[in-house]
Parts: sequence; structure tokens; C-alpha cells
Amino acid sequence: MFKNIINKLKNSSEFTQENANIRLIGDRQSGKTSYMASLAYYPNASKDSFVQNIIPIGEDAENLITQAQNILEQGLELEPTFLKANIDEVKDYTLSITLANQVKLTINCKDYAGEFFSDLMFKIGDTLLDDYLDDCLQATGIILLIDGTSYRKDSEYAQGLDKFLVALNQADLSQGKRRIAVTFSKCEQSELWINRQFAEKIANNRFPQLYRRLQAWQKLNIGEVSYFTTSAFGVLGSQFPEANSQKISRGREGTKSIIKNPRRWRPYGLVSPIYWLCTGKRNPKLEE
Repeated sequence: MFKNIINKLKNSSEFTQENANIRLIGDRQSGKTSYMASLAYYPNASKDSFVQNIIPIGEDAENLITQAQNILEQGLELEPTFLKANIDEVKDYTLSITLANQVKLTINCKDYAGEFFSDLMFKIGDTLLDDYLDDCLQATGIILLIDGTSYRKDSEYAQGLDKFLVALNQADLSQGKRRIAVTFSKCEQSELWINRQFAEKIANNRFPQLYRRLQAWQKLNIGEVSYFTTSAFGVLGSQFPEANSQKISRGREGTKSIIKNPRRWRPYGLVSPIYWLCTGKRNPKLEE
């Protein structure tokens, strides 16, 4: 018995611990809360999954599991996240992610309401917006979540990003370069799924103005950008995959969907941007 305990302690000490303080930002309907709920729940992971387990820590993170089970898994829509009048009221999710390569990722991630990003596009001199920007600057990494089907809003995204990057440029860089993980959601859609291994190509082809802004910012050598594709719901089948989602609407704002077959719910690519934000490296095992 004692030998087993010692072995467990020994094995746990062999893990490399990586941490990140993350902000999740994106337009309305980009799927931010679905992303977080699917990540915390991580349903139907295969036995040989590179992600061994994900443990929610604290009440906010545990509530993500409830939302995944009681809403998403029932084929229902999540309620939108509303903008808080006090930045301290924004939910801060803590997750511990264990990977097969003996790496543990511990993240704190705040999920901003979509109004934050829309306010970046259209508001000037708003004190609440300034509070959110100040809070965002405390993060070591940013997940910029974009509905991959909302390409008709490219110019608006680029406009909002300009203001955000200006704020980042003015921030204290004593902790090193900030990382922005540009993450395209809804990639179960067929036109995105076939290019899921080429996230930067999606950025360049579908969101050229946004892409140019980010590339110019990266050339200033004050931050790093990398591109990812994800799907909170995944696909059905492997030889002839189809989206495991049922469209409610599709338009300029992007695609709104619910799960088609909850029993076969297996998300794609959710941990990959987090791994990069934590380590500065990509792992192809997380993008299979």
C-alpha cells in the first residue's frame, strides 16, 4: 500500500506544470461559452486521447459542467453571456488539464460577453470598456474566438482589433511578449472542416483584413500570434464526416447551432490554443 502511494507521488512529481491567465474574447454568437462548457465537460473522449482528463476547479468552472449536461447535451441553446457593469463580476473559470506527455496545464480563463468586442468596434471613451481593457491587459494570453462562418464581418473585426492592439502596445511588457491565439469556431461546418489543419490559410482567405492587422502587430516584435480551428460539437463519422450540429440560423453574424447527436458529441481542437498559450509550442496530437 505504502509503495503504491510513494509511486503515485513520484509519478505526479514527474509532471511539468504550465500555467496561463487567459481572456476569452469574441463577437456575439462566436461560441465562447459553448467552447468553455465543452472544454470543461470534454465528452466522449477516446481511450487513446492525448488529453487524459480535465478537472474544473471552483464553483464557476463546475457550473460549466452543469451547462454542458443540462443544456448542450439536451440539444438546447446556451443563454448569451451578458456584459457585467463591474469587471470583478465576470466569471473566472479555473481548469486543470492533464496531457499524455506528462504536462499539466492550469488555466484561469475569463469569458467576456460579446458586447465587449462589439464595443471595441463602435465605442470611444466608454469607462466600462476601459475597465475591461485594463483587466484584459493583466492576462498572459488571449483567445480571440471567431465564428469561422462570419467572414462578412471581417472589416468590423479588423476595426475592433485595431483598438485592442493599441491598448496592448501601451501595456507593460515586463512579463514578456503576449500571445494571441486566433481560434476559429464552428469548424464542424464542411467548408471549414476540410481546412481544419490550415487555420492560418482560413485567416488569410476568409478574414484578410483581420489577418493583415495581426501580422503587422506581430512584426513589431511585441507579441506572438498563432492560428487554430475548433469545434465545440465535432463531426459524425470519419470517412464521410458531417457536422454534429443542427443549424438554427446562418447569416452575416455567423452560424447558430445546437448539437445534432448528443450521444456522439466529441469536440475538436479545444485544448490546442490553450497549450500554445501556456507553453509557446504547438502539439500536433491536439489537432488530430
